[in-house]
Amino acid sequence: MPVWLFSMIQCVLSVCVIGVSVRLCMGNSGLETSGLGKTVSGCLKLCLAWVGAVGGAVGVPINMLLNLRSPQCLYTCITLICCPMLIRQFTIWLLLLLTINAHLQGRLGHRYTSLVTRQRMLYLVLLTWVCSVVTAFAQFIVCSSLDTWQEVTSELGLDGPLRPNHTSHKPPKLPPSQDRSVIGKHLPYGGFLSKFLVEDLHNFTYEEIHSSHWAVCAPDTVLSPVFLVYVYAVAVFLVPVFVLMAVYIDLMCLMSQKVAAGSTGVQKKNRVQSRSLVLSMCLLVLLCLPLHVIHALRLFSPQGLRPIWIKSVASVLFQAYSLVPPLLFTGPPDPVAGVVSSLESTVPPTSSRVKPLSPVPLEFCPPETTPKGTVPVGM
Repeated sequence: MPVWLFSMIQCVLSVCVIGVSVRLCMGNSGLETSGLGKTVSGCLKLCLAWVGAVGGAVGVPINMLLNLRSPQCLYTCITLICCPMLIRQFTIWLLLLLTINAHLQGRLGHRYTSLVTRQRMLYLVLLTWVCSVVTAFAQFIVCSSLDTWQEVTSELGLDGPLRPNHTSHKPPKLPPSQDRSVIGKHLPYGGFLSKFLVEDLHNFTYEEIHSSHWAVCAPDTVLSPVFLVYVYAVAVFLVPVFVLMAVYIDLMCLMSQKVAAGSTGVQKKNRVQSRSLVLSMCLLVLLCLPLHVIHALRLFSPQGLRPIWIKSVASVLFQAYSLVPPLLFTGPPDPVAGVVSSLESTVPPTSSRVKPLSPVPLEFCPPETTPKGTVPVGM
């Protein structure tokens, strides 16, 4: 697949994700005006919409830059590669929180309001964000990023040219001089964006400054196959699949119990939820499994010959899954809620139509005595 076609498809998918996320955000804000959006599910949908919109906007320039496979500073390249991975994992975890929250509404019944609150759910959202950050940067937290880049480039045979039909130009090593002060020379993570600080920037170019950690900026040259298979695939694919399957099995057990008890009032809602779970699991497997299989083949069979277009198609399918979470929870507007909100806006309040009764009882006054021979007024 040509690079320009691959980049254009990725940009179109990012724009579609932005549009669907904005639609979800507008629908949730419309519910908030009627008082129906200030719930736990409303907060989760709002978080999902904002993450999708911001991730789609950031993903357009990042994907175009990564597809060029240009040499960059290794630590800048790590940030560019890990940000889309972080957004993807956080989106999937928000999908799981929304699914579990919808299941708990029918499972707990009247206890749901007291057990599941907005504050507790926001704490869970914060926890999932921290876990997503740790997982996305786990490879570079555990081991040295420079050693990982050297191992991956030697496995892929990129020690010579940067890519096929592209001449390699390694910047010269920075000569020893007195106008350079090293930051954290003997520390593993000293100087995240640069290993040294140059006091006189006019004497050196950008390539010369970062010559000790100058790399081809691409996911396959920076990310280790071991990390992609044993860490990222487990966090983004296996755990969500198992959680969705567990929720589906519990929902089936709950439906069978209600059928045995003779309660058929909520069967329609449970059927809709079960279909949504099945659809979510099928799309997760169909769209995300091919790329994880390619990563596994790269780990266990590094010498195997695989066409380049297969990985491009798998990457497009993997990115297309970003449309699934906002689409699953962007339902059509509820006509009943719309009628209720319109009636509330047109009917005047009760205080303007009926005068409320006084809370203090009126004092009883006996009738006045009328003299003889007079007729009471009004008779």
